[in-house]
Amino acid sequence: MPPTPAKGTSRAGLCYNIYVEGGHGEKVAFSVCEPGFLEGGKTYPLVLHSHGFGGSRDTGPNNVPGYAGTGTGMLVANGYGFISIDERGHGESGGTIRAMDPDYEGKDLIAVMDWAETHLDWLAYGSNADGSNSHSPIIGSIGGSYGGMYQYLIHDIDPRHRVIAMVPEYAPYDLNGSMFPNEVPKTLWDAFLFVSGTIAGNGLDRLHFDPFINRELPAALLSNSESPALSDFFRYHSDRYFCEGLPIASNGGPGTSPEHAPLPGPRVHAMLWQGMRDTLFDFTNAWRNYECLKAAGGDVRLLSYQAGHNSLQAVPDPDELLYHPLGDDLNTQCGTLEVRTATLAFFDEYLKGQAGAADRIIPRRICLSISGTDAVLVDTLISGHAGTEASVQNAMVTAGIPNVPTVVDTGITAGADGLVVGGIPRLEVSVQPLVSGARGVPIIFAGIGIWHSPPAPLFELVDNQISPLRDVGEHDIDMSGVAARLKPGEKLVLLLYGGHDQYLANGSINLDLPSEAILPVTVSGKVWIPVLSTPIAAP
Repeated sequence: MPPTPAKGTSRAGLCYNIYVEGGHGEKVAFSVCEPGFLEGGKTYPLVLHSHGFGGSRDTGPNNVPGYAGTGTGMLVANGYGFISIDERGHGESGGTIRAMDPDYEGKDLIAVMDWAETHLDWLAYGSNADGSNSHSPIIGSIGGSYGGMYQYLIHDIDPRHRVIAMVPEYAPYDLNGSMFPNEVPKTLWDAFLFVSGTIAGNGLDRLHFDPFINRELPAALLSNSESPALSDFFRYHSDRYFCEGLPIASNGGPGTSPEHAPLPGPRVHAMLWQGMRDTLFDFTNAWRNYECLKAAGGDVRLLSYQAGHNSLQAVPDPDELLYHPLGDDLNTQCGTLEVRTATLAFFDEYLKGQAGAADRIIPRRICLSISGTDAVLVDTLISGHAGTEASVQNAMVTAGIPNVPTVVDTGITAGADGLVVGGIPRLEVSVQPLVSGARGVPIIFAGIGIWHSPPAPLFELVDNQISPLRDVGEHDIDMSGVAARLKPGEKLVLLLYGGHDQYLANGSINLDLPSEAILPVTVSGKVWIPVLSTPIAAP
């Protein structure tokens, strides 16, 4: 690593690569970029970054990590140091991927922060966010998806609470709820992630996945069910484990156990961004993370945009093409506020101590993106029974027949001023077989829809969000968060599908031939939809 200039001298900042030993002896690779202009005797805050799943680190100031993230160049140009990390099994880092395991990837991340404290003599120090240490390194963090997961992991397990301000984007709260919602494998996304992890940023030169994942994940897709061991594994690797205190039996099969107790992380300042059309990690994930971090007492803000995993086009999103401006899936702003600008302001306040820097441009209200620069602000997110109630009476849908939905009129119609939906719908229904004695396990799918006025196509699945219901019986679920604007005369409907392309080959017709079921069922109960009475337009 290059020497820091002597006091009274200066030079342009440099980028260089570092390799350290991780928690289990494997190599951890990361790149360090000094502040753009480095003055001897002066100290600077540090921002951590990590890549999306299957990717690799950012090695220089001209690269932009992630398709919606904050580039190194903006940060180093504004007086921040930067470290970008190859996660375990990715890029140049050794070991096998264990999907942000606190006992593996977690130890690697702690080793990187320890190295920074020991070797970066330009690193600034001050009080950490929870006040437990008055001489703590001033550290922030950024990244999306897997690069958001590592931020929650550091927050949950770092015993010294060194990250003061974090900006996770399109990251999960619960891996089980995202990859196996309501115990149904999300086939297209799960398969896409398995392939991404297999190549992991640097090709097929080695085995990237841990043998446990290589065995359990394909088996789950083939059997249309998740084993208890895999459920424990993903639960422990989720923020939900720590936030809700959920005990687990193992961490990768018999003979394993978690090293960390399920305890919530400390006070931290956080700005969360989530994609409203993201069908892998939906807005409901962000809301749960927001609630958990907010309870710890820091300045926590929640905003959304149209970008996210949907930008990868791994899962079809036909309504985005029909109803939104071309390229809207790459939009990274809520209203007119762009994520990079907001990130710099947030860090200026909490890493540089510039009072009011965040409030000058970032709303404290929750910001819900509808499309393009159309967004609304809400003081309280509507969820559960706080939504507008509608009945579902004996709606018939045939499990195993895909993509042609049963349309249930909720009785909610937009008036002369239109109507805005924004929040988390709640569904409480009973699914019953229409024919007694039918074999197989029926799986159907529910989503909030808009019935459009002619000449537009008849109905739209709002934000492409769909929730599976497995088997007959009672189903009480929070659906995926949505935000939409209806024109006068348009109606809100509940769409019930017998199959859906997001769950290709894992609905009632699936790869597990003995459990196939083409089975008509009836759906009865209630749905609560988050209709906003007085939406506030985002600036």
